[in-house]
Amino acid sequence: MKKISFTLLLGFCFIGLLSAQENNKKGYSVSVKVDGLSDTMVYLAYYYGKGQFYRDTAKFDESGLAVFEKDDSLEHGMYTVLLKQTKLFDFMADSQEMSFETDTSDYLRNIKVKGSEESKLFFDYLHYLNKQQLKAKRLQDELKSAKPKKAAELKEELAELDTEVKKYIARLHEDHKGTLTSNFVKGLAYPEVPEAPKNEDGSIDSTFEFRYFKNHFFDNIDFSDGRLVRTSIFHEKITYYLDKLTYQNVDSIIESVDLILTKAEQSPDLFRYALSYMTSKYERSDKMGMDAVFVHLGKNYFMKGKAKPWFSDKQLEKLEERVKALDPLLIGKKAPNIVVKDTAMEKFIQLYDVEANYTIVYIWSPECGHCKKATPKLKKIYDNYKDKGVEVFAVGNEFENEEWIRFIQKHKLDWINGSDGEDFTSNFRSLYDVYSTPQTYLLDKDKKIIAKKVSVEALEEILNYYLEKDKKDKNEE
Repeated sequence: MKKISFTLLLGFCFIGLLSAQENNKKGYSVSVKVDGLSDTMVYLAYYYGKGQFYRDTAKFDESGLAVFEKDDSLEHGMYTVLLKQTKLFDFMADSQEMSFETDTSDYLRNIKVKGSEESKLFFDYLHYLNKQQLKAKRLQDELKSAKPKKAAELKEELAELDTEVKKYIARLHEDHKGTLTSNFVKGLAYPEVPEAPKNEDGSIDSTFEFRYFKNHFFDNIDFSDGRLVRTSIFHEKITYYLDKLTYQNVDSIIESVDLILTKAEQSPDLFRYALSYMTSKYERSDKMGMDAVFVHLGKNYFMKGKAKPWFSDKQLEKLEERVKALDPLLIGKKAPNIVVKDTAMEKFIQLYDVEANYTIVYIWSPECGHCKKATPKLKKIYDNYKDKGVEVFAVGNEFENEEWIRFIQKHKLDWINGSDGEDFTSNFRSLYDVYSTPQTYLLDKDKKIIAKKVSVEALEEILNYYLEKDKKDKNEE
């Protein structure tokens, strides 16, 4: 039996808003009878986005009957009946009173349904597909040892079987257009790529297959059907498009998230999920620079009122604060200036006065365990690269400087050192979004950010890349 997970991280999304409507007090009753089970807890779970969530609990009595009942209503979508974390079967909820009867010999094949036309249609589809898959497996097994003549016959049978399945699915869509089952099954399909056209010189564009597949990837998703968010398919499709079909740079990802959201605007449910999921995904991404996607979503959707129906003013204010904090720190922007005092607390020093081809902004604390390990490593990098136009502008994050001075002296940190001190307090912590230490930024000669929040170990590789690039560009002049 299939094991499932019950985790879904949406960041800003209210899962509670997407469960049953509290104002609709009709109530639901879902009875499940399984011959062969008794005196056992059973669970009802619903799909939402990338995960499943518990909805209700019941217990099989001595006759194998369990009834899920509550005063609220079930959302139209796909649900699962579970024994612990083992799936018994999925079903489509399209009414508030449904019953399912089966047995332990084969939960799915022997199931009988009352009160749910969607579930009947769904199980008919599953039964048919399972039957055809068994035929296909038998033919494929025979094919492995078949002689040429027989192999040709078996291949023809497989092709006929495939055609028959396609005709069945086409009839399903035609006869049951608009049902969740039809839209779900249709959404499972991937684009069928035609043969690439030939160019005038007879050549074939090697990128045709990929471009066609990407351009038609969402053809089978009905973006007007909000019920799809309560199945597994919608999340899988947008994730595949973002991670597999989109080039992983900021501009390409922004283009893709805008495309998805434009399509999803046809349904408030799909739009809400897509916006919430992608905002969380790119705010939390550990890939450098992906916070630019989060900032884009914040500025162009949340801060323009497109999420207002679903989020409190307080949540929107917090998100806006986060966007405004990250926006000045995006890769490609000029880093904010830092003004602090030197180690003697006598002179002011500032980042913009540093003249170097590359400047490492390093915000750290001698009390930080990670800093204690990373700072000596950075010192070795500095010693190897300071003659190549690299400078370090290191800022102590603590307000008490005694331990900071001792650490500088002990490790002979002969780069530019600065900190707050005495009656002076600067604003570098808010300017650089310092929630933890160390924080590492790499700036070019114009103080534009070219890398940020990278480990000291990764910093050397990035420096080598840019130094080699500079050397190559100079040789080509």
